[in-house]
Amino acid sequence: MNPIAPLSRVARPVDAVVERLRADILAGEFPSGGHLPPERQLSAALGVSRLTLRAALATLEAEGLVKARQGEGVRVLDLAQHGTLAVLAHMDLSARPEVLRSFLELRRAVAADAVALACERASEKDLEALSRMAAEQVEEQDPARYIARDVAFARAVLVASESFAALLLFNALAPVYQSHPQLARALVSDRERSLAGYFATVELLRARDGAAARAVVREALEHVDAAAMAALAPPRKPKTKSKPKGKR
Repeated sequence: MNPIAPLSRVARPVDAVVERLRADILAGEFPSGGHLPPERQLSAALGVSRLTLRAALATLEAEGLVKARQGEGVRVLDLAQHGTLAVLAHMDLSARPEVLRSFLELRRAVAADAVALACERASEKDLEALSRMAAEQVEEQDPARYIARDVAFARAVLVASESFAALLLFNALAPVYQSHPQLARALVSDRERSLAGYFATVELLRARDGAAARAVVREALEHVDAAAMAALAPPRKPKTKSKPKGKR
């Protein structure tokens, strides 16, 4: 494990401690099952008070990264067993293709089911609002606003589905787009396909066939997600040709 460097003072001390320790945990500097350094040592290394450190550890505990116990110190938890969706916003998804793939799979499942439910439950007011949002996307030229409107459209479909639990799940997923702008851009990079998708979604909702809509949305997003995965994949290193062995 590398020595812990003092914090920079750009962010609030508590936020800076959270970001540093979270990054170190996700990078494997503190493996799951092990413990963080003792509180006195850790606070001194980071250059913060023990009160600030405890506040930061409380945030990490809420994210499922650590668990503090009296007399045992702070144990690093297994992310797969205890972590929350919040940590996805802080992971390097381009370096973890299996994590990116699982995020996109979850996104597809939520979107497909939301559209299927909205087929049954969307009101005419919901449909009018979605139609208006689709039309506004056609005129939108600013890339950042286009992405923000894309997220807003997805949220509006969830609102139309009347699934409160799905909306809460979406609230946990939305920060991933904000924290990974390259992913958000990749998902709407094919503007023609993206725009067609908004209008197709509205037509699916008007058709009121949830099962058919679920299948159509899943298939469409599989193509979008495959393209995004390819765009975000790290470049392959060229293979070095081995020199032929000389004759003895």
